[in-house]
Amino acid sequence: MNKKISTAHLASFSPEMKIFELVESSPSLLSIFSRLNIRLPFGDISISEMCEREGHSVELFMMLASMHADTSFRPSKEHLKPEMLGEIIEYLRASHRYYAEHMLPHTAAHLEKILQHCDTLSQSVLRRFYDDYTQYIIDHFNEEERNIFSIIDGCAEGDARECNCNLFDMPHADIDDRSNDIASLIFKNLPEEAPTSLRCTMLEHIYALRDDLRRHSNVEMYLLRPLIEIYSNTTR
Repeated sequence: MNKKISTAHLASFSPEMKIFELVESSPSLLSIFSRLNIRLPFGDISISEMCEREGHSVELFMMLASMHADTSFRPSKEHLKPEMLGEIIEYLRASHRYYAEHMLPHTAAHLEKILQHCDTLSQSVLRRFYDDYTQYIIDHFNEEERNIFSIIDGCAEGDARECNCNLFDMPHADIDDRSNDIASLIFKNLPEEAPTSLRCTMLEHIYALRDDLRRHSNVEMYLLRPLIEIYSNTTR
């Protein structure tokens, strides 16, 4: 029998909702399944049945889905539990891999299609700008892995060091600004020879990446950070 959970604090999802209905309501949620390594097909199973099959917390999955579908959604601290910390760390690690191995290279590949229509100077400027943007994001991920995730791993083994939660504050705004700067370059500075269809698709990729990174930042700030505080208070 599935454990009954409170869903009043969640978006318009329930444990009994079918997975197809969930994705149909917000197709961008498909990326969550990839990051959690959830197997397809789903058949006609519900959220609760899928989480039981895959070994995930139903309530945590619904919090993630709610935050992804509605960027203004904030989980209630009273529903956060220390045992959620390990699973959310694995989700965020998987998100880092998803950006590094899928979204960033996919956007770079489309950028190369645009650059084929540009002069040498434009190619050099835009390629260097995107490479710097990518490296900045990867460096930020590595810093989080080193100063937050690895320390949480160590806590389970008796390491009493404190996580540098200040990393959650300022750097994400820089990533957002850099995403907008790339979009501005494509809007304003590419030669007319670059086809409009390629420009528009490139902008779609950039804005999709920017918006997904914003959701990622929200998960770190409003889910991971309070979970670290709860975990720290229960292990003192």
